[in-house]
Amino acid sequence: MSVFFLKSEMPASYQKRIDKAAYDIAVCLRGSAKVNSFNIVIAAYLLYKTSKYCKFAEVKYQDILAGAIGIRANILNCACEMLNDTSWEWLKKLLAEYSADELAQLVISYDLSVEEKGKYMYTPISVNRLAQSVLNIAQNDNVADICCGCGNFLNMAVLAKPNARYYGYEINEKNKLIADIRAELLGADMSINLANVFSLGEDKTSPRFNKIFSNYPFGIKYRNLGNGEKIFVGLSQKIPGLSKGISSDWLFNTLIYNLLADNGRAIGIMTNGSTCNSIDEPIRQYFVEQGMIEAVIALPPKMFSYTNIATTMIVLSKGNKAVRMVDATNICQQGRRFNEFSEDDIQRICSDLQADSEISRLVDVDKLRTNNYALNLSRYLEQNYTLENAIVFGDVIKSISRGAPCTASQLDEMAAKGETNMRYLMLANINDGVIDDNLPYLANIEPKFEKYCLKNNSLIISKNGLPYKIVVASVKDGQKILASGNLYIIELDTTRVDPYYLKAFFDSEQGEAVLKSISVGAVVLNIGVESLKKIMVPILPLEKQQKIAQEYKAKLAEIADIKSRLAKELDSLHQIFK
Repeated sequence: MSVFFLKSEMPASYQKRIDKAAYDIAVCLRGSAKVNSFNIVIAAYLLYKTSKYCKFAEVKYQDILAGAIGIRANILNCACEMLNDTSWEWLKKLLAEYSADELAQLVISYDLSVEEKGKYMYTPISVNRLAQSVLNIAQNDNVADICCGCGNFLNMAVLAKPNARYYGYEINEKNKLIADIRAELLGADMSINLANVFSLGEDKTSPRFNKIFSNYPFGIKYRNLGNGEKIFVGLSQKIPGLSKGISSDWLFNTLIYNLLADNGRAIGIMTNGSTCNSIDEPIRQYFVEQGMIEAVIALPPKMFSYTNIATTMIVLSKGNKAVRMVDATNICQQGRRFNEFSEDDIQRICSDLQADSEISRLVDVDKLRTNNYALNLSRYLEQNYTLENAIVFGDVIKSISRGAPCTASQLDEMAAKGETNMRYLMLANINDGVIDDNLPYLANIEPKFEKYCLKNNSLIISKNGLPYKIVVASVKDGQKILASGNLYIIELDTTRVDPYYLKAFFDSEQGEAVLKSISVGAVVLNIGVESLKKIMVPILPLEKQQKIAQEYKAKLAEIADIKSRLAKELDSLHQIFK
């Protein structure tokens, strides 16, 4: 078998040769076919097969179509669509410049996401490496990749552990075709199957696997899951209150868990939102209480070139009494377009899977129960802070609501051209812990929006975005300030708590951790009303609160003075030339 390299491990000079070969093939294809990564790989494979033919100079395009050099029918169909006599003669000239091994290496390592990012959703090499390190594939293991795409994970696994048995399952015919070709070149014990993966759970004769990997599609709607509906029906009989709005992540997780052997371990790549949102709580509860989750690893942002969705690697196995949580969101090598793991990063994460550390905790089922079965580590790191005299936040809240659900056109209708006693507060108007002076003016406020106006000394907390913006409202007599819908307006029981004292708490390291612990969301983090009311806040005697509040307000005034002086000095700077 030829020696193949992963793209990241290729010697620089060899990488240049492979890149040049891809470029030269693309040039040859321009006259007869659309130049894309799929066609480049197919053309490279045709050249590889031809180079093995003892008289390759005599191979005509019609010989290829006749199957003279041992190419399967489905590949011949692709060749027929993309080539003609002229383009083949141009391609064949490349056989004098590139060896069979170089052409095979191009087929194995070429990135099919390069030109069709919206179409090819591949798993990054370093994420595959981490998954393989966590799975720890052993000799004679049955290894499956569910939704295998073009076989990137399987290729890497074969190169590292050639003595296991590999199975790939993929619904896209072109992806399967590439995976088949790569399996042939690798000479691996590998079977690539065209299938709706949810049909695997129905086939009682399908093999059970020691190790499973799945980077399944994100955000598929329930109605588009096909056979996945049967998995949902089966789950709904076991899990009261399971909603059809369930994240598809958990249906895929159920599938791969059901395909595990008794001693098996599976990895899925899921969205962060599914680890903590309210709609998925019933199925998280089921997975946790049944001991199905071994670990969750929060991955860094920008790991996938095709999406900005925050992701988590979930590790599934049988008989778990607790869940290991690892926050690897800052463990990566920063790149301009996307991030990746180094070998040291992977070793550190795998080490943190074995013991508690600053980014790792083993969380027992009792703690998971009291935290809505959330699977994000921040929910549990907050518990390291000791909050003396803590009470439930809701106990000191008189009312809480979101701001006005105004549309842009409604705001336009209410807008004023000059100064009035009515203004509009947006998230962008809260900076450095205070409300800007230049709030937009309103000519009127529709009666239905009156209830969304701020009351003096209300605590305002932004609904979205970490770190959350927090401010105490100061409303003058005769003034009205309408709040936007992405703000929470909290009227407090001021006989028990000082608003500025609470602001000081939420601005502290402990307070930020408390708010982070209830954050949910796949892309943009946010906090919900019910979760906000349930957090614990430290309530000191009112006299001590007021002392802290006065100190906090004094510091705000000092900051405001510094900003004012800075603005004057900057203005003076701009006048020096005069």
